[in-house]
Amino acid sequence: MSNARQKYNSQKQVFTSKHFRLFYRDGGGPGVEISISKKFFKLAVERNKIKRKIKEIFRTESLFELYDGVVVFSVFKPFGELSYKDASNKIKSAVRSFGGDLKK
Repeated sequence: MSNARQKYNSQKQVFTSKHFRLFYRDGGGPGVEISISKKFFKLAVERNKIKRKIKEIFRTESLFELYDGVVVFSVFKPFGELSYKDASNKIKSAVRSFGGDLKK
């Protein structure tokens, strides 16, 4: 089995939508890893802007307190069209939908 496949097999998919997909991995303390494909966002400027937006939403909304592991955030193309407020609402509802179940 390839390393990439092993990496995703060790994670639990907890949420999916047309904008993003969330995976959960135990350990490492609360954190977020963001995966943005060059296929969807060609310019590094766009990818970095989306990463900053996601990190800021997690920080300002105190979403790290809802779980003990690492959330792997995989972004799809429609996410780039969301305003900050819409992105914030979608991320909050997604994390809260599974966060209570994962808190130890």
